[in-house]
Amino acid sequence: MADCRGWMVRAGNQNELIELFIDNSLIAIGWKGLGELSEFHSREEVKGRYREVYPEHSKSRIAVNAGQLYRFAHVMEGNDRILTYDKSSRTYHYGQITGSYRFAPEDSEDYPHIRPVNWQGEISRDEFSTPVKNTLGSSLTVFSLDEHLDKIESVLTGQSKPDTDREQEEDEEDTPPYFEEVQATSEELISDHIAKLDPFDFEELVAALLRAIGYNATTTDPGPDQGVDIVAHPDALGFEEPLIKAQVKHRKSTTGGPEMREFVGTLGSSAKGLFVSTGGFTRDAKQAAESTSSRVALLGRDEFIDLFLQHYEDIEAEYQAKVPLKRVYVPTQE
Repeated sequence: MADCRGWMVRAGNQNELIELFIDNSLIAIGWKGLGELSEFHSREEVKGRYREVYPEHSKSRIAVNAGQLYRFAHVMEGNDRILTYDKSSRTYHYGQITGSYRFAPEDSEDYPHIRPVNWQGEISRDEFSTPVKNTLGSSLTVFSLDEHLDKIESVLTGQSKPDTDREQEEDEEDTPPYFEEVQATSEELISDHIAKLDPFDFEELVAALLRAIGYNATTTDPGPDQGVDIVAHPDALGFEEPLIKAQVKHRKSTTGGPEMREFVGTLGSSAKGLFVSTGGFTRDAKQAAESTSSRVALLGRDEFIDLFLQHYEDIEAEYQAKVPLKRVYVPTQE
């Protein structure tokens, strides 16, 4: 791969740009206040402009973000390989840059720095080795994948290639604040661990989380469940409302509208619904849930992990053991 480089470009902090990226064959980043980047011809010039627009940011943050902007506008080239990550399906989309950088606020107001991409394939996160996963877990918006590009392409093509040493043309300014890096890596590793649980274990984990929050929750018996995997009540005897019915889908594929509407039909007139889907939800499914006037709450993989971490210490030890975690204190850097 001497004729090209590899890059990871994140689809927003909360994965909110993935549809924009894939549907419009592009990658885009924010920092719209900087304006057109083509007029700045060095990293230092970009850094100076960044400092003018965001003077409240720390020195390290300015250096990191200016480096990402400079790489996006001036270092990336046509034919370079691109990865972006869809958190909802734990899938990386793989493509190739097909054109030059442009500043196009008319196309994407909040993410106006754009490059066109031809998306060529998808790779499940589970197919990568731990070192590659750790690299891909970086919290940076734009970063080099040169060190692992051969391995990534061998996974995509199904071919086995030996490890190769590749020099990364990155400097100390490309290191994100330490706390953000550790947090992002930790969340991805927890996601990997949860992905290995079988569906019944995951159902039990969801019920344990509801109990930790304060509900009396039990899983339904194995077998046909009429679309309800967990039943929960505010009180021990089940007299108090609302009755909560939960459906749990532990899989890579997204939950669609038909499944959501079928679940809504099980709620009757007074029950509340909770739908947990580690594969995420389609737009149709989200609209079906919204049509219930807030009677159905949705938890995708990321939302489940956030809630799980908030209440982890209150979860029974038996279920903590399914996803064993240890509290670690990490210094922040400003």
